[in-house]
Amino acid sequence: MHTIEISRRNFLKGSAALAGLAAFAAMTGCSSSGGTDAASGTGDAAAASTDPITFVWLPDNSSADLSAAREAMGAAVTAACGREVELLTTTDYNVAIESLVSGNAQMGYLGAEGYVQAHERNAAVLCAFTQSDEEGGLDGACYYSRICVRREDADQYKDGDSYSIQNIKGKSFSFVSATSTSGFAIPSSAIVSQFGLESSDELLEGGNFFSEVLFGNSHAGSMVNLLAGDCDAAAFDDVDVDMYLELVEGEANTVGAVYRAREDAEAPVDTVAGQEFVIIQVTPVLNAPFCFNTDELDEDTRTKITEYFCSDAVANDPQIFVDPEDENASGIFTKDSDAMGFVAVEDSWYDPIRNI
Repeated sequence: MHTIEISRRNFLKGSAALAGLAAFAAMTGCSSSGGTDAASGTGDAAAASTDPITFVWLPDNSSADLSAAREAMGAAVTAACGREVELLTTTDYNVAIESLVSGNAQMGYLGAEGYVQAHERNAAVLCAFTQSDEEGGLDGACYYSRICVRREDADQYKDGDSYSIQNIKGKSFSFVSATSTSGFAIPSSAIVSQFGLESSDELLEGGNFFSEVLFGNSHAGSMVNLLAGDCDAAAFDDVDVDMYLELVEGEANTVGAVYRAREDAEAPVDTVAGQEFVIIQVTPVLNAPFCFNTDELDEDTRTKITEYFCSDAVANDPQIFVDPEDENASGIFTKDSDAMGFVAVEDSWYDPIRNI
C-alpha cells in the first residue's frame, strides 16, 4: 500500500481532456435521474480485477497526522477483498470529487454535498456506508456545521442572552470550499434563509453580501482564517477540527460555546494556539458517505468491502475507531459507544442535502 498526494495544480495540468468530458457531461444533463442501471447497481459494467484500488481522501482527511488512520482503512479494504490499495490524498475538494467521478479513483470518502454533486455528474458514483450513531443506526448519524466568530468580537453578534448571525452582513467571511457540505452548503443555506437571498451564489464573492470571501480549502484552514484575524466570521464543522481544540465554556456544539486552540495543536492550527472562538450558529449535518464508482469496481468487490466495513472487526479496530479518552490517539472516527461502527446507507438517505 502506498500514498499519492495530488494537488489542484497538478491535477489540472494533466487533466485537460478529463475537464472537457466533465463539461460535456454537465451540458448533456448527466444527473441522478439518469443512469438507472448504475444507480441501482444492476447494470454493473465493472469487471472483476486484481489491480490496486485507488482510495481518494478529501483535504481534511489528507493531513500527515491522519496517515495511520488512512493506512488502517486501506488495510481493511485489502482484508475485505484481497486487493492492494493506493491512498490518494488531496489538497482540494474538487480534485477529490473529480477523481471519483472520472474513475481515476474507485473508492472515496466524501462529504454529503460532495457525494450529491459527484452522483449528479456520474450516476455510477454511489454511497455505500457511513459512520453510525451511538446506537449503531442512522437516526442520529450526524455531525455539526458551525458559524463562529472570535471571542473578542462575540458581543457584536449578541441577541439577548444568546447569539445570532444577523450582524454578519457586510463582514468578511471564510468558507471551507464551495463543494463542502458543512463548510458551505449548510451554512450558506442558513444565511440565504435568514436574509431572504435569491441563492447562495451571492455569498461566493466579496462585495455582494460579504465585504470579502475567503476559502480555507479545509475546515482547519477556515478556522485558522478566523483565529488569525483574516476574516470576521467563518464556517467549519466539529469533526475535522475538534482534535485541535479544547472546550472552555458552554456545552459542545451549542450556540454560545467557547473553544480554544490547544497550545500543542499541530499545523496548521499551531499558528493560532491559544486563540478562542464562539459558536453563533450550529446545524446538524448527515454523516459523510464512503462511495464507490460502480463502473470501475465490480459488484462482488463492493459487496465484500461494504460487509467487512460494517462488521464488528472494523467497528472494534482501534486504529479506525479510536478511543475518545486516548489523548495521544489521532483518527478520523472515534468509538463513542460500544454499538458505534459503520452502517450501510442508500442514495435516498442524502435527499435532504440534495433538496438544499
